[in-house]
Amino acid sequence: MDFKTYQQESSRTCVKLGDLSDNIHMTLGMVTEASELADVFKKRLAYNKPIDWVNVREEIGDILWYLANFCRMHNIDIEEVMGTNIAKLKARYPDKFTEDNAINRDLKKEREILEK
Repeated sequence: MDFKTYQQESSRTCVKLGDLSDNIHMTLGMVTEASELADVFKKRLAYNKPIDWVNVREEIGDILWYLANFCRMHNIDIEEVMGTNIAKLKARYPDKFTEDNAINRDLKKEREILEK
């Protein structure tokens, strides 16, 4: 399934609360689901519990649901965001990740890419 179709399909289960409430609902939803995903790996680290990959996929799906609806509500084209993110990363890390490039970033150049 492509992202635009996913957005259309997921919108039917998205409650409309009003501008600010919708933003809070979507952002807190992403944070909550990301925390549930992190909890899987915390339990592996702290308790040596096996990773439940079915649950991992479910949490990724839940994060995607909130992201898709947030983008839909604000007319954010996720493919454009993806392209801009890669352009920013190429500017930051021309060849590959290095600690030096991570520390000594050209924030002006990155901002110019983000504002295009």
